Amino acid sequence: MQAQKYPIFNGEYEILESLGEGTTSKVFKVRNIKEPKKQFALKLLREEFLKREENAIQAVENEIRILEALKHPNIIGINSYGSNGKVQKPSGRKIENLVYILLEYVAGGLLFDVCQTLGGMKEEGGRYFLT
Repeated sequence: MQAQKYPIFNGEYEILESLGEGTTSKVFKVRNIKEPKKQFALKLLREEFLKREENAIQAVENEIRILEALKHPNIIGINSYGSNGKVQKPSGRKIENLVYILLEYVAGGLLFDVCQTLGGMKEEGGRYFLT
């Protein structure tokens, strides 16, 4: 039996790399263990954020509701979410009760970063990304 190389999320996904982090969460690129070509973005909400911010749970619930309602080929889709996430590290250490959102993975970086680099865009620029 081969040794575990990557952390495993919920027994189904290998955590391959960090995609970024902020004050509310960390986002990782993951792949399905049974179907390695299927990749996703795993957003793990920070416990400190959930405990510190008065409206944190409401904000996460709103994000989930909005993502579920938006069905557009140029908007990242939500795959699943929950508050029972588990990570099994290669060392054997387990982290449980993680609040997570599993999203469609799209290579190429964040639209936020494009906006930071290019500055504001007019309606014409916005249409480029949404049509």
